Amino acid sequence: MNKHELIYLAEKYAAKKANSQERLAVDIFLRKVQEQGTHPFVNLDEEKRNKLFSKIEDKIQSNNNEEKNYWKRIIASAAVLFLLLGTVLLSLIIENDITQVAAKGEKREIELNDGSKIFLNSGSTITYPENFKEDRRITLEGEAFFKVAPNPEKPFRIKSGTIETKVLGTSFNINAYAKGREKISVNSGIVQVTYGNNSSQKVTLTKNMQLSFFEDNLPAITEMNSDNYNAWTNNIIVLDKTSLGETAKILENWYDVDIEFADPSLKELTISGKFKEEKLETVLKSIALIKDLEVDHNNPKSIIIREQKEKFN
Repeated sequence: MNKHELIYLAEKYAAKKANSQERLAVDIFLRKVQEQGTHPFVNLDEEKRNKLFSKIEDKIQSNNNEEKNYWKRIIASAAVLFLLLGTVLLSLIIENDITQVAAKGEKREIELNDGSKIFLNSGSTITYPENFKEDRRITLEGEAFFKVAPNPEKPFRIKSGTIETKVLGTSFNINAYAKGREKISVNSGIVQVTYGNNSSQKVTLTKNMQLSFFEDNLPAITEMNSDNYNAWTNNIIVLDKTSLGETAKILENWYDVDIEFADPSLKELTISGKFKEEKLETVLKSIALIKDLEVDHNNPKSIIIREQKEKFN
């Protein structure tokens, strides 16, 4: 994506015409800026700022009165996005970095130019350099399953939050939706995970091993069938004593809906089961039946889960 494409995207975003994937892309870039603490104007000197604002003013003045308000909103939003991203944008986009997004409600399969394949789960994004064969590094937000093409001379590295996963040729799953609660699961080969202050700690994982992080606590290593952790690539939801709060986030991503709980304590309930290519209503009905809950809809995209009302007084 170059500078002109970004401004076009900002126009659609401001006019509320961007689709879910485009909105997610903008939100991701803005979040990266916030995480890096970039000030909107730090990376533009006064001369550049004045030129940019002059162009904005010229564009507004060139339109007739009934179009001015529209263009003020559009161009101002584009300028704000451009300024907000500053050097972050230059490093992420203009310098030939590629961003791939799977919006809520969709999954994507991506083949990289080194022969590696990535399955990107709903509500997730990856960023990687255009010359990926020479520089095999990826930044992940969300969840992805990787099938890495072997290349001993150029290790494959994935950055997710403060964690780096390094491999030569293997298949594995990374769930990094929640910062500080990442989970890496290995299906084949050997994976090295680096974490901690100044990347001072390392763990080596092999087939059917998982490394799970719990915010400030030490990560835990488990051993079980890793196929359960990438079952989503076959459109299977696997719940294994999963909290309803976490289950709700999975369903929100898969089906592009919003789920709320009438009583926050319901989020702590756990559930186990498998759902293969099921409709959302089927999954919700099953959960409600097992846990004695009710599912209400404010509208097709907004769902409330509450305790079941007593049938008899």
